[in-house]
Amino acid sequence: MREFDRSSGAGRALLGRWPRYEGVLVLGVYAGLMILGAKVLGGPERNHRWPVLLRALAGVSVVLALVSLLESVGLRPLGGAADLRPGATLGNASDQGLVGLMITAVLALPAIRGHRVNWFLSAGCVAAVFTTVLSGSRAALLGLVVASIILVLGVVLGERRIDRRIFATVICTVVGAGLLILLVPGLRERLMTGSTITGRWLLWGQSLKMAADHPWTGVGPSGFVDVFPAYQNQQWAIQTGGDFPPDSPHLWLLQALLAGGIPLLLAALLLGVSVLAAAVHRIRTADNPQRTQLIGSFAAIAGYCAGLLTGFTSPGTTPLAVFLCGGLIATTAQQAPLLTGKLGLAVERLRSGRVRFALGVGAVAAGLAIALPATAAEWPMDAGARLARDGDIAGAEDQFQAAYSLRPWDSDTALLAAQAFAGPASDGNPEAAARALKWAKISLARTPGSIEAGLALSIGYMHTGNLQTAKDHLDTLIARAPYTTALYIQRGVANFGLGEPTQSLTDLQTAASQSPSSPLPWSIMAGIYDRIGDHDKAAAARVQADQISRQ
Repeated sequence: MREFDRSSGAGRALLGRWPRYEGVLVLGVYAGLMILGAKVLGGPERNHRWPVLLRALAGVSVVLALVSLLESVGLRPLGGAADLRPGATLGNASDQGLVGLMITAVLALPAIRGHRVNWFLSAGCVAAVFTTVLSGSRAALLGLVVASIILVLGVVLGERRIDRRIFATVICTVVGAGLLILLVPGLRERLMTGSTITGRWLLWGQSLKMAADHPWTGVGPSGFVDVFPAYQNQQWAIQTGGDFPPDSPHLWLLQALLAGGIPLLLAALLLGVSVLAAAVHRIRTADNPQRTQLIGSFAAIAGYCAGLLTGFTSPGTTPLAVFLCGGLIATTAQQAPLLTGKLGLAVERLRSGRVRFALGVGAVAAGLAIALPATAAEWPMDAGARLARDGDIAGAEDQFQAAYSLRPWDSDTALLAAQAFAGPASDGNPEAAARALKWAKISLARTPGSIEAGLALSIGYMHTGNLQTAKDHLDTLIARAPYTTALYIQRGVANFGLGEPTQSLTDLQTAASQSPSSPLPWSIMAGIYDRIGDHDKAAAARVQADQISRQ
């Protein structure tokens, strides 16, 4: 049973943490968007608003596909590294794939049904399929298959006949997607190899062990990234290096279980069943034009949920899903008052138009007061990281201070600053080491279980001359996370500085065994062998490092 002190970090994580920020604030936005979807799309008298949504999604789809196509041939119109998958420069490639599949499902039936094909919606639908496939996301492709099946079944069950046009369109879509995968080398290589599949099984297995240790409370909101390193094993370290812990189990059932334990998982399942029942009832009772739109929304949400079986929720995908969900399950049927007397009268007053308008304006104003500064913080954060890499430590510090003042509720703002300064600190910059030490302490005060912040703290101590303190901290971290390679590398450096070359080499050999694809442990070992006069082993270590670098 592995336990850490998570009490002080859990409260702050309720507001959300980098990179997804899914805390009270973002969850409130999700709830608001579901209500907005219900108000905008719900009820038969709002049928005229669906075409507006469809045209908007088609236009967005074309833009997303254009960016994905440019990135698939090596161009980066929005920046980003050349080795990233198409869509990654818009956030996360899998997120973009999930958005593509939802747009595909919503547009598919309106595009091909009726007396004439709607070519604008058809173009948007084709573009959405391209976006989904080019993302290289297995989760998105799984969702696309599920959505396609539901579209066909929805029409067949609703009309008691097989629509040949729809059936042919689905077959063409599947065949076209398969050909695209075979023709694009990057997609073929990613989707035909099993390394990420093996990684998912490892992640789920270790996550289940974590859940068994915390069945009723989970590890707290956004606590997965801090607790997971204690559950990493040798196989995980060899396959991933173990230095960048995931922040989610990549399976929504486990995500709910680990965030809030069995109670939250049961609540999520109950909510899912309720939405399913309401959606089926709404589709059955809708007239033909609206039924087509509702089936598309249902297919989009089902495909999204299928994608979450190997992915995770995020602000990049969930808003569209919950907006469509609101429109799918909304009804305009009038209900009798549930309360009577003075309490019932008070509730009715709260439901009046003016009160609801005032509450809505207040909620929007409060949301903007938080969202605008939080969004603005991204610019100084990016500038600070860039200046730290370039060696302008004072300028980077000013930028991180500005970001911290704009987004003080995010417990990982300080962590990102500490990690940015830890890089130049490891290269021997004492000013950067002092900054890394300062920001790591701030981060640990908010999230004391963070291995990443603990590593930055140790680097800060080491390069400000406190080698023994750094080693003591690394000893503690390794005891908690024994398969995190970077900890052994840094302790190897600290041990050598303390005059313990044998222990230093032992740590570096452990790091090399855990991360056989990394040349760094061998490069450091070569330097140590040279310093102690064993030049033959130094040469052998350099050869090993060069061979790994060329692979």
